[in-house]
Amino acid sequence: MPDPGLVKLLNDSGLSEKESLVYVSLLEQGSATATKISKQTGLKRPTTYLVLESLLKNGYASKVPGKKINSYIPGDPVVLAAKLNTTAKYFLEMLPYLQTLQNKSGNRPKISYYDSEEAIWSIFRETSQYSNVKLITSYERLSKYYPRETEEWLKRCERKIYGLKNWKHLIQEVSEAEKRLISSGQDLRSLPDIDMNDIDLAIYQNKVSITFISEKPFMVVIESTEISRSMANLFDFVWNFSKPTQNGS
Repeated sequence: MPDPGLVKLLNDSGLSEKESLVYVSLLEQGSATATKISKQTGLKRPTTYLVLESLLKNGYASKVPGKKINSYIPGDPVVLAAKLNTTAKYFLEMLPYLQTLQNKSGNRPKISYYDSEEAIWSIFRETSQYSNVKLITSYERLSKYYPRETEEWLKRCERKIYGLKNWKHLIQEVSEAEKRLISSGQDLRSLPDIDMNDIDLAIYQNKVSITFISEKPFMVVIESTEISRSMANLFDFVWNFSKPTQNGS
């Protein structure tokens, strides 16, 4: 049975009791099939599948790609903490323990997969709370596919709700969205010859996220200090050869 204290904590923080059971079960096992989760939690398998779908939709879990039998891994507890409607005091106090529990399996790198717009934007909002993020992106493309979410995010940046401290943005061209970021003090550089084919890349903390931006988006988040460091070094090499942008050019 999953740790009852953690289950109650998550339940009090906003997850349903069954969602809390399944999420803690995933943390404890690292990776598990619905059958294994069902056995550990005592939930019936149909119920377990429904709960897993809810966690997947909200970005609190993801499927392990390439498995014949669906296996699931827990989402980062930081994402959970950022999104839950909670007084958060006790949750945040327990966050280091949740993260330790998550890493018990010791498997590295950890790969998480998200294929819903809501889950992807949840990760993007989480990323926006970090400093020293390195991005290869197109805000024009984001605005095209997700105008409402992009506009909301830009306004939060302009109001300094998201500080985006020491962010580096590599872009292909300067559109209206990019101009607004430049006006708010962000460091953008252009690399006109770059063609990411609708792929956005973000390097932050010890993670690398790769997002396919389209009407049916998906995101892969790789958590690995070694991979993140190597990608950051490669990014910096490209950054040094890029062209500083100015508002209007």
